[in-house]
Amino acid sequence: MFSKIINAEQLLNNLLPATRLEGGLPAGLITTARAWSEIVWAAAEQLGPMPLSDEQIDQGVRLAQAPVFICGVHRSGTTLLKDMLDGHPDLVVLPSEGTYYTNLEDKLLALPEHEWTAFLGKEWLRRLANPINQPPYWLLGRSGDKASPYINFARYVMAWWRAIDHIPGTQWPHMAIVLAYASCTGNLTARAWVDKTPTNERFINRIRQEMPGAKIIHVVREPVATLTSRMKMEPSVRLRNALLFLKNSFRIAALQQNTPGFLLLRYEDVCNQSQTITKQLAAFLGIPALAVLNRPSVAGRPSLANSSFSKPTQAGIILKTTGHTQAGLLTHADRQMISACTGKLAGKLGYASEKVGLLRSIYLKLRYRMF
Repeated sequence: MFSKIINAEQLLNNLLPATRLEGGLPAGLITTARAWSEIVWAAAEQLGPMPLSDEQIDQGVRLAQAPVFICGVHRSGTTLLKDMLDGHPDLVVLPSEGTYYTNLEDKLLALPEHEWTAFLGKEWLRRLANPINQPPYWLLGRSGDKASPYINFARYVMAWWRAIDHIPGTQWPHMAIVLAYASCTGNLTARAWVDKTPTNERFINRIRQEMPGAKIIHVVREPVATLTSRMKMEPSVRLRNALLFLKNSFRIAALQQNTPGFLLLRYEDVCNQSQTITKQLAAFLGIPALAVLNRPSVAGRPSLANSSFSKPTQAGIILKTTGHTQAGLLTHADRQMISACTGKLAGKLGYASEKVGLLRSIYLKLRYRMF
């Protein structure tokens, strides 16, 4: 059993990029990852769900009802914030984006319900092996001759799926993933669990309805910097579409910033005033302001620096915004369009924007079909 998993694991490991991936995925990576997850899941099914004690179930139910959601548009700094929270002993921080509302729920609903457990379990096995196509990989460690942490994770998914099936106040069935990860990392007694998913702010009302105890951290970033970073990392993304998401995110942030259980953070402040921000974060989450909050990590391992533009640098540090300035990927007309669409909202969030005349603003919005 384990030799087959080790071999499949090595085949996948050989395809994982050694540095931050730019461009398309390596040939065969997706196919090889799927094959590995199928082998692991089949082995877990042979062994059956992991036994859970009554105490573990009580701990899991309490943890399930204390969610923290990190949201904000793509490239706004949500990953950095997740990595800052990762090492705190009072938190269970999912090491990959949750994407339940934004992606996985629709995929589950397209399947018969009896296939949900295997689909979600195998998806998360792959995310634990390769969260974001850059190191660190294999977040639960590597499989050995007598045990595999990924089989254990899959068996915990099966166990928690049964134990918390449709419990009110939890994000079921995503909750089975959270509790399986907490079980594998020995952190079921944590005070809260953390999910980072860009654009989850669109679901704030639903989150509050389904999980009344949820806390929401919304990260925003200066508009031109956000979209420049997005264009660099995702060249195929149309500026108009990215700008629509940004405008909507800013609108939600402006509306929600003074509501209970909501914390608005600016990326620039997180980078440049990290000591102050970590104290604010700790107070909001009700956890001690430990030094580890200033040492970004993924599953306890130092994460790559918070920049898509700077050269590789020391892991586990927070770069100030002056340390990763951005190349001019946007034209003057693009920047004016951004200001025309987000200027007022950006001002409410503390950002200055380029002034654009009324006629120019109308022309740009017509050109970009933003009316």
